[in-house]
Amino acid sequence: MKKCENREYFRIEVRLPIEFRRISHDEYLNLENTVKHSSTHIIDKVNEMRFLKEIISKDEKETGQIHAYIKLIDKKLDMILDLLNKSRDDGLYQNRYINVNISGAGINFTTDVNLHEGEHVELKVILPFPPYPKITSLCNVVRSIVCNINGIANWETALTFTTINEEDRDLLINFIFSKEREFLRYKKEKMV
Repeated sequence: MKKCENREYFRIEVRLPIEFRRISHDEYLNLENTVKHSSTHIIDKVNEMRFLKEIISKDEKETGQIHAYIKLIDKKLDMILDLLNKSRDDGLYQNRYINVNISGAGINFTTDVNLHEGEHVELKVILPFPPYPKITSLCNVVRSIVCNINGIANWETALTFTTINEEDRDLLINFIFSKEREFLRYKKEKMV
């Protein structure tokens, strides 16, 4: 965790599921009140829950025949969901499960989507604890720097939260503090 003297919020590096899409200035203005005055959404769609499987499976021990059967069924369900979603997905949102640097003020991540400085973005961050709250915010792209990863163009993108429900920001900050406490506990246990 890093804290600079001029930063208002603590930042952490963590792997999170996010969804984002470009929006026009008019869409930004239309969504602004909705985002500011409505709090966190709980994940309730089947297709959103499959997005979190990578997080959930890390906590389980991968042993036993029952687990193997469940994974096989899970893969088949994923194929069915993918086929169903392709027909009704509008293609606007980019879904990623990536490493992010996040604070109560903004987020930084590397992506294969080229977002330009000054653009407006609608961002949804799913926090990895039950009931898996989805925090929606409206952001501005403050930095987008091209970087090559394995010969493929990617962009290190920084977004600042320009519109976010304050309860959602508090939930995000509490998540960041809990992750920092976990890190400090782990560091302390490792030293012993």
